[in-house]
Amino acid sequence: MAEDAGGRPEARARRLLWLPSLLTGMALAAALGTAAGVLLYNAPGLMRAAAVLLVISGAAVAVGVRMGAGAEGAAMAATARWWRGLLGALAAGAAFAAVWEFTDGNGAAPLAQGLGLAVMAALPAYFTGGVWGRTGHFAASLGPAEPLRVLQGAAVGTAIGAVSIVGLLGQPVWATTVLLGAVVLASAGARVQGWIFERIPRCAFAREVADRPELRFEMWGTSVPERRIRVLWDGGSDRAVDPAPSGDWRCAVAATLEPSARVLFVGAGSWFSTGEDREWRLIEPDRALRDLAADGFQWDGSHLADVEMTGRWTVVADRDAAPELWPRLLALSAVTRIWLGGHSGQPLAGLADAAREAGFVTVRYLGTRPRSAGPPTLAVRRQELWRFDRVRADESRDPPDALPGMEIAGAEA
Repeated sequence: MAEDAGGRPEARARRLLWLPSLLTGMALAAALGTAAGVLLYNAPGLMRAAAVLLVISGAAVAVGVRMGAGAEGAAMAATARWWRGLLGALAAGAAFAAVWEFTDGNGAAPLAQGLGLAVMAALPAYFTGGVWGRTGHFAASLGPAEPLRVLQGAAVGTAIGAVSIVGLLGQPVWATTVLLGAVVLASAGARVQGWIFERIPRCAFAREVADRPELRFEMWGTSVPERRIRVLWDGGSDRAVDPAPSGDWRCAVAATLEPSARVLFVGAGSWFSTGEDREWRLIEPDRALRDLAADGFQWDGSHLADVEMTGRWTVVADRDAAPELWPRLLALSAVTRIWLGGHSGQPLAGLADAAREAGFVTVRYLGTRPRSAGPPTLAVRRQELWRFDRVRADESRDPPDALPGMEIAGAEA
């Protein structure tokens, strides 16, 4: 079952979301400051030329942010393209600065100045904006407050870079050296971004049902540590999660299963991974939901069953699934224990009465599944779990057991 997020590498990665934008902000400030020093030093109309450089660079950043935030494709691949573009732009700027210094400014020809403006200022600004846009878009998937941290990192990094460039005024420093330093800063930002991506879950793929838009399956994963989270959504609410998050009623049921117990799941929302050696079957009358879950969770066709079962089985059921099956399940002599779980809802007094008539005794548990910040984000949920035990005349009834994360709310005397 899933662990809490607080002690995972994911929590450490979240705390560093601001760092890549800070490093790129420093690199951008270095590039723009160097471009200004190389292209505008002793140029006529200095202030007007400086204003043009700032306007063009600002517009390039804005366009880059917009393009980066709206880039299509997988988050990691799309972000990597912007990082490669930024590194290429800074390297091109360093090469241009070397040629400019070697040729003594090419006579400060307008064409050379225009090319230098594009290569040393506009292109780095555009790709920096794209990196910020992608980073902010990724941060937004982690929570509404996370993009602000990216913005703060970008602002602080740009300010630090600007102050550093001002401190270099009058110093015997080659422009090429400063731009190569910007390449190093951007490379460090890309490395940190990759480190973060490896540790925060990303949606690897998602599948939907064409005529059932409320149904959706997603798989999220991390590379370090290597793990995956699979979620079946139904109307915006998580129907099944693998592995189930800590505090979920399915974790409580899994902790009670004997090694030899065979499990019959009723409803896709009741399923949890039982290990390779345990025999289990699943009943889900909703064909679209069943097919989507079977495809996403990779269930073998032999695990899908009907209600006609032989032998002794423990039933684990989703309280929202197929209430019409309950009379048949209660009548099956093969069923020795039934777990019925889900969100707290309408009382199940009628079902409890029917279970008693069929020879079952009941225990009711209550608990609250805490919110999982994600991704994927799972809402806090008040949960209810019922246990029905068939007690035969020659058997003694064990007292109800406490369950992980759930408290006994009532037991039949």
